[in-house]
Amino acid sequence: MNYSQVIREQIQQGIIVCPKSHKKLKIVAKSLLSPEKKYSYHANHVPILITDSKLLKLYATQSKRMNFEYTSHVQKIKNNLFNKIRSYDYRTKQSLNAEQTITLNLNRNAVCVSIGGGPVRTHERFINLNIGLFPNVDIVGDGHQLPYANSSVDAVYSNAVFEHLHSPDLAAKEMFRVMKKGAKAYVSTPFMQSYHGYPNHYQNFTVSGHTKLFERQGFKVLDSGCCVGPTTAIRFLIAKYLLNYLPKPINYIARLLWEPISLLLGPLDLLLRNKDTAHMMASTTYVLLEK
Repeated sequence: MNYSQVIREQIQQGIIVCPKSHKKLKIVAKSLLSPEKKYSYHANHVPILITDSKLLKLYATQSKRMNFEYTSHVQKIKNNLFNKIRSYDYRTKQSLNAEQTITLNLNRNAVCVSIGGGPVRTHERFINLNIGLFPNVDIVGDGHQLPYANSSVDAVYSNAVFEHLHSPDLAAKEMFRVMKKGAKAYVSTPFMQSYHGYPNHYQNFTVSGHTKLFERQGFKVLDSGCCVGPTTAIRFLIAKYLLNYLPKPINYIARLLWEPISLLLGPLDLLLRNKDTAHMMASTTYVLLEK
């Protein structure tokens, strides 16, 4: 798929709009102008639909760091069997089924958005929107102020994003605004995870907290539960504890000693992740939503 062409067509059709006025943008050379000429956005290669220059500068710095860490992580997995095993996907079948549900029976022109998408592309149908200009990001935008017209989006995907949003209710409200009636969204967010900030980490969500967040904005919650189970939560919390709170160089030695034990414990999640109580200590929780 030619994502740049898709973005251009969606701008011309008035699907991608000014994030402040929600009015159709006009393409002028390498800029995007709102009709009242009040807002101007950079449009060369990847549209940058944010007006806050300080915010852009902050995330540009963080994007470089995150991209370096992500690229290094992917390279380690490719080159090392140990890291392939360490990165095994322990998501529940229920969460995977819920994720797949949002793209079922969509026509070829459906508008699908991954909020916080990149550097990976979860599904070829998704346009990646992120506040940082990572590889595979198609639009630079803010989850609190989505650059989409009212009732224009057919499906929304968001993974490990809402913990980084300072006003999650506002972001959920924006999702509801841009989605068509009957459109579906899949959102997964950490629960039992340690702080990780690019550049900030504001909150984690229980299943009930996740549900209430979106119900407050008018969504119907079709499904919810544990995405990644309690064993994964314990494994990574202990690893973080050893690395961050033991004195050097003991912390590195303890972390290396913990790694094989952690890998041996990992498969326990295959048994525990589908238990009714798995959500009580889940590493991440998910919700499947409908407008």
